[in-house]
Amino acid sequence: MKIHLFGLPKSAHNRLRYESGSWANAVPAPHEFRSTPILSNDLGNLRQSDIEELAKAVGEGFTHVILAAVRNWREISSRLQFDCRMHIARLAEPVRDVTWPVIQSYIQAAIALDQIWLEKFCPRDLRHALLLPPSVFATNRSTAKYWEQCDVYSQERFAIAERLLVDVERHHRRPDEQGGRSWLDERRRRFRVDLARHARSQADRAHLKSFRFCFEVPPGFHYDVSDDLGKTFVVEIDGRSERVQHCNISPWGHVRAG
Repeated sequence: MKIHLFGLPKSAHNRLRYESGSWANAVPAPHEFRSTPILSNDLGNLRQSDIEELAKAVGEGFTHVILAAVRNWREISSRLQFDCRMHIARLAEPVRDVTWPVIQSYIQAAIALDQIWLEKFCPRDLRHALLLPPSVFATNRSTAKYWEQCDVYSQERFAIAERLLVDVERHHRRPDEQGGRSWLDERRRRFRVDLARHARSQADRAHLKSFRFCFEVPPGFHYDVSDDLGKTFVVEIDGRSERVQHCNISPWGHVRAG
């Protein structure tokens, strides 16, 4: 597990690094730790360059993020939600007074929780339901917003999320004409994993890694999507509505004509 402490102003970050002995024993082996201050000393307000820096770290595998003293964390969530785990360190004291043991306690709690979360929810292969694109895959009343329900930060809610994933499998994993099983959404659109992986994104071409629910998604991975009855359907491609019989869709909902 790679843990990333992010969002402290430079002054607080440097002081805590000194208190910790340059992050010695910040996390137990074999976990890895990184801490990145924001570029501004304006407490808790992130610039776009800060968010880009965090996204880059997620692409390097630091998918367990602890946001400390970050006010506009929702901007990060809109960019990276479902890619990584984001823990909010809600500090009771002003950041200028916070001590290393307080920060380390947040880190330890995040590790303990995420070790269980990884066992229960992190995808282990490409057929996992959490890789389906929430912006495109149409759920039903029983499975609505299951991605949000599985991005959970309380052990008390783990059982609900586990049951919901069972429902997703029961409602949406259906036999197909190829003799296997694939995903069928509420609009009868069939999502099949394409092992050819030819839908390369700009990030793929730049040799950057991509993660979804902390799972490393192979370059070019996408679903071949078609209507189960062979009908044409409308999708949005590059901001335009187009009628297609088949298209490729990534876990992030990026669409291109097939």
